[in-house]
Amino acid sequence: MKNKYFLSIINIILIFIGVMFVSCKNDIDVVNEITKKNKLPTFDVDNFEIYYSDSGIVKVKIFAPKFVRYEKKIKNYDEYEKGINVNFYNHSKKPESKLTCNYARFFSDDNRWEAKFNVVVENNLTGEKINTEQLFWDVKNERIYTEKFVKITTKDEILWGEGFESNQDFSEYKIIHLAGTINIKDK
Repeated sequence: MKNKYFLSIINIILIFIGVMFVSCKNDIDVVNEITKKNKLPTFDVDNFEIYYSDSGIVKVKIFAPKFVRYEKKIKNYDEYEKGINVNFYNHSKKPESKLTCNYARFFSDDNRWEAKFNVVVENNLTGEKINTEQLFWDVKNERIYTEKFVKITTKDEILWGEGFESNQDFSEYKIIHLAGTINIKDK
């Protein structure tokens, strides 16, 4: 009787272990996909602030409520999912223009920014302002551009069109497909 009871307990334990092995099987592809390094950020920073300088002179200040860096085999990028505030400074260390948006990415491989959603660029010297939904900033060539709809507000007029190119301080720009009322001053 004792041996029969003991064998019953052993059988129950073996059945339980067998069920555990069968029901707890993990698909290795699913596990690898969940823990894939390329999907995880390298780091995540709140209230990020950085300054870019040239020959000891501050040229750009960037503030972001949230900054996440992804280092991938194909393309490295930084993501600013809560937007950014960028100030561009002149040689006198005064803010010359600023850019704000609700979302941005920086592609470090080609040194290019993409600003999206409620993008606003303001020139502090002239008071001109541009509004668009997407804007690119080529840091190396100091150019700002988009193929999207843009609206430019100046002291005297409101211009709009599709496509835009500018230098990074927004002092010289052109709208590719221009529309709006243009005031021409007599000399």
